[in-house]
Amino acid sequence: MNSPSRRGLSTAAQLVRYQSTRADRVFAATKLGDCTLSRTPDQLAQLPPMGYVYLGQIPYKQALSLQNQLSRLRIDEIYSGPQKTRTPRSSRKLSDTIILLQHQPVQPELDRLHGLGCEYFETDRGGEITFHGPGQLVAYPSMYLLDHFLGTKCYVKGLENVVIESCAQFGVDADRLEGFPGVWTSGTEKVAALGTHVRRYVTSHGFALNCTTDLKWFTEIVPCGLEGKTATSLKTVLASQGKTADVSVDTVLPVVVDSFSKVFGCDVKPLEDVSPHTFNVLQELLKKQYI
Repeated sequence: MNSPSRRGLSTAAQLVRYQSTRADRVFAATKLGDCTLSRTPDQLAQLPPMGYVYLGQIPYKQALSLQNQLSRLRIDEIYSGPQKTRTPRSSRKLSDTIILLQHQPVQPELDRLHGLGCEYFETDRGGEITFHGPGQLVAYPSMYLLDHFLGTKCYVKGLENVVIESCAQFGVDADRLEGFPGVWTSGTEKVAALGTHVRRYVTSHGFALNCTTDLKWFTEIVPCGLEGKTATSLKTVLASQGKTADVSVDTVLPVVVDSFSKVFGCDVKPLEDVSPHTFNVLQELLKKQYI
């Protein structure tokens, strides 16, 4: 899918506060325990393929609306029976989709940050304040967890594993930090923010991996509400080790796609190949955002 038209788009930065609204439907990584992603051979054989699409750089507001609309369409289709019973996968047209993109710069604390040219949003994703902007690869999976034999805790652990595996491919040692959300390269430096929203087993939101992100924006906030912690990027970590590598979003993106496939055990292919119908639906939703 080609990037949407830039007509009329603001170049302002955007900062996002993620607030939990329903404890049974919003899950932050800080509240999750250990789980296993193992499935039986029979279950693995039944896993549906996932499609991915890269939208380029779009404003947070449009991406949020796109996710919300796609989630509603998926839930309506999955639970479309007379008693809102689960529709068999063979009768559904919308596929699992990983929406990949970058955001124009997004930040919080309204008065001060508006003065810096930033936008502010509150959403229903788990977690606290974070920053989104260029040089950051954002992944918003729309997955129906029951098709993957996953609960929410295991799904979130899977997202963390996707980031950890992707970082490793560039020689960056990243891991979880007990008691703190996201993925970290040290006890104080976070390379990826993570938070997800799940409604009727359909996921939205996801993670943001700092590739070549301008880290100055993080100095204007307390990332994820964690005092004494800071953000880093793949580029910064490698530079501190005296290494150079191409870690642009365009280079990291296929590595992340491959990591999704490895971690979740299913095929991940371009969305237009997996589900032309879902691809066309996303195109139509995007067109409405820019009219």
